[in-house]
Formats: sequence, C-alpha cells, structure tokens
Amino acid sequence: MSSPKILIMSGSSRSGSLNTRLATLAASKLKAAGASVTQISLADFPLPLVDATGFGNHPPEAMKLRELIDAHDGLFIASPEYNAGYAPALKNALDWASVAKPGAPATGLAGKVVAVGGASAGAMGGYRGMTQLRIVLELGLGALVIPEMVAVGGGDAAWNEDGSLKDERTSGFLDALVARLIKVAASG
Repeated sequence: MSSPKILIMSGSSRSGSLNTRLATLAASKLKAAGASVTQISLADFPLPLVDATGFGNHPPEAMKLRELIDAHDGLFIASPEYNAGYAPALKNALDWASVAKPGAPATGLAGKVVAVGGASAGAMGGYRGMTQLRIVLELGLGALVIPEMVAVGGGDAAWNEDGSLKDERTSGFLDALVARLIKVAASG
C-alpha cells in the first residue's frame, strides 16, 4: 500500500477558527499515520460567487484549487455549521473547483475519497452541516465519502494546550476517520 496524498481544508478562513484547529489536528494525525499531507486555507483562494457564467470562464484561483484536488488521493474537510448548513465559502470553492477544468466532468471530486468533520461551540459539533455537506459531496460532486465523521461539540473548551482533543471518545472518532481515509485513499 502506497502513502496516500491527502488535501486538508477548513470551511472557515476566520482567525482562531475551531474548524481550522480540527483540520490542523487531522493533518497531524494523518502525517503520523504515514500520509503525505497538504493543508490549505480557503483565504488563499479568493473567489467571486459562482454562477452559470463560471463554466469555461473561471478565475485562476479556481483552477489552482482544482489542480490541488486533482493532485491528491483524498481530502479531509472540516466545516463549520451556519444555520444548520455548511459554510457558504466552502460551497462556493467546491462549486468553482467543479467547473474549473474545461472538458472535464462537472465535478472535480468524482470518485475522490473524502472525509468530513466539524467543530462548533454547540453540543452537536456541526453535525447538521456535515450531513448536508455529505449529500452535496456524494450526490452533487460524485465523491466517495467515508462513513466515519468527527463532530467536536463544545469546541471552545474541547482542546488541550497541545492541540489534541480533550474528549477521548471524540478523539477516537477522529482516529477511526483517519485510519479509514488512509486505507481507502491508498487503495484507490
């Protein structure tokens, strides 16, 4: 089994984001488990709102994001929850990546292995947003979303000083997610 290349992104580019903390922790665990990891910030991909004029008329940042997705075997996406849905900036970035490559299927994630997680100050840890993200990833973009997810509730107080999770059960969910992501991404 080869070492898979995993792209890590947070659906939030806000300074101090709980989801960026989760993405960073996932990146650390993936590296420790032998994956080659690239972590990005959506702030590095300033994209206008996508609409039908985006087909064949994408900004350079959309193509850069699409090329990064194409160059990796799998993705880990940590997304905040906004009004029981996932982050609008993440939706916009994924939509741009799906139309950025002329002649390609309308999805840059077709067959790509994806793991999702979320963190929030609320008790559910972004769970409602993750379920909607899964639907779009699977049905809209054709990704293979692994069943394990990690929801970090009470995110303001969920972290140890070293960046690890305080709750052993939640940490175990992240470990299971990492193991499955590596296994499936390496076999594809």
